[in-house]
Amino acid sequence: MVSTEEKLRRHKAFWAAEKGNKPLVIVRIGDLFLSRRFEAMLPLLERGHEITPEQIVVEDFLPDYERMYLEANSVNQDGFFAAEPCTGLPWMEAIFGARVVGESVSVITRPVVGELSNIKGIEDKGKNQWYQKYLEFSAKLTAFAKGRFPVCQPILRGVTDTVGALIGQSEMAYALVDEPEKVKAAFFQIAEALRMLIRDQYKTTISFFGGRSIGFYHIWAPGSVIWYQEDLASLMSPAHYQEYLYQTSCRIVEDYEYSLVHLHPASFLHLDGILQVANLKAVQLNKDLTGPSVEEMLPQCKAVLEGGKNLVLGMGPFTKKDIDVIYEELPHERTALNILADSVEEANEIIGYIDSKDW
Repeated sequence: MVSTEEKLRRHKAFWAAEKGNKPLVIVRIGDLFLSRRFEAMLPLLERGHEITPEQIVVEDFLPDYERMYLEANSVNQDGFFAAEPCTGLPWMEAIFGARVVGESVSVITRPVVGELSNIKGIEDKGKNQWYQKYLEFSAKLTAFAKGRFPVCQPILRGVTDTVGALIGQSEMAYALVDEPEKVKAAFFQIAEALRMLIRDQYKTTISFFGGRSIGFYHIWAPGSVIWYQEDLASLMSPAHYQEYLYQTSCRIVEDYEYSLVHLHPASFLHLDGILQVANLKAVQLNKDLTGPSVEEMLPQCKAVLEGGKNLVLGMGPFTKKDIDVIYEELPHERTALNILADSVEEANEIIGYIDSKDW
């Protein structure tokens, strides 16, 4: 197994773009549907069941984290296991008031705000039950971890995703044209709320070997970290990105030493604009199950690296052909692979193939 010292060295080398390193290899074991990775979530996934903060009993989730921790330590990977407040829950949308509803295999939200002007900032976070549940989750996970693993940020939906969840996706698209100033105001409210939430989460957690981990992707960094996503940016043009999202993106990563943005192929049209975000350190290109192959994404992979950012490729299953393409076509020093595997055995098999290459 890769030693702790070697893992730390590999992560530092990744961020520093040191020559002669193979890609970082980080693995998650389990279901593609994030909610189903947690036994504690299964009773809440009944279709149509509305989930409230009171129903999230953190103690019920702790055995799930212990199982995931042991699984991760059985994989000969570069990554450290990291725990996040249940990443199957739509925390940002819920914090802003969206209804949270079970949908058999996952959790969805239902719009509750009719007008953009009704979207308010987090004016009294002490009374916001979802906000406080998130911090409670972080604090109890930190106590449970006892320093064995870091506690960090789960998927937190971006400004477009959150506005789309609150007023409806079609309504958000129309508002970009009809109410641009109100859209900008709502986007900045959500960006500030995200920053506030992560700042408060830091108060409930502790550093890990002097650094922090990027949640969900489990990439350790020797400093402060934040990450974000904008899946609904796929509804926008590159010109809209510059008008609406460039400034909020700069604001979100401001003050953090290490940062990452998550990008699906549907939003690759915004890659040029994203690469202009100066303080952004890494871009994660998602290997969607029904999307392009690694080979087909090579132009975007190379654009990220040539644009001075670190590349995180995944989260998804990787074939031997994918590894061959990465080995032959991409620089290795600033590349990380996020591999999704069904089992420890499957994970170790693909890692064995990676290690057989003469990187």
